[in-house]
Amino acid sequence: MTLRPRDPLLLAARVVTLIGMSLAALVASVTFIATPAVVVMRDMILRELAANGDCAALSASTPFAIALILLLISAMATCAFLFQRHLLRIIDSVGQGDPFRPDNAIRLAAMGWLTLAIEALSAPVCAIGQWVAGQVQDATSEFGIDMSGVLLALILFVLARVFREGARMREDLEGTV
Repeated sequence: MTLRPRDPLLLAARVVTLIGMSLAALVASVTFIATPAVVVMRDMILRELAANGDCAALSASTPFAIALILLLISAMATCAFLFQRHLLRIIDSVGQGDPFRPDNAIRLAAMGWLTLAIEALSAPVCAIGQWVAGQVQDATSEFGIDMSGVLLALILFVLARVFREGARMREDLEGTV
C-alpha cells in the first residue's frame, strides 16, 4: 500500500520542514558561535552601551546574561532541529505508505519531549531577557506563559500512543493472515 509518489501535501510538508531544519541549524550555529564572542568582547560591549547612553543601570554581568540567553537559544534551536528531523522522517514514512510503525510512535514521543524542552528553556530566556531589558535603555522583553507548546506536547504524546497501538494492531492483523 503506497500513496501517490507526488502527493502535493507531503511534498509541501517536506519542503517546509527542510527549510525549518535549515533555519534552526543556522540559528543554533550562529548563537552558539556568538556566545563566547559576547563573553570575550564584554568590555567593548559595556563601553559601547555606556558611550551611547543606552544604559539605565548597566551591570558588569549584563554581557554574561546576554551570552547565557544566546546559549539557551542555541539549545532551543537544536531542539527545534531535532523535532523537525523526526517530523521529516514521519512525513517520509507516510509517503512510503507505512506510517503506523513503532519507530514513528517513538519519534512522536520524542517530539513531545523536545517540545517540552523548548518550553522549559524559554522560561529562563524570558526571565533573563527581562533583566537585561532593565539594564539597557530602549530594550524590551516580554514574559508570558504560552500553553500552546504544552498542548502540542500532550497531543504528540497521545498521537504516539495512537501510532504505537496502530502498529501493534497491524502486527496482530498480519499475524492472523
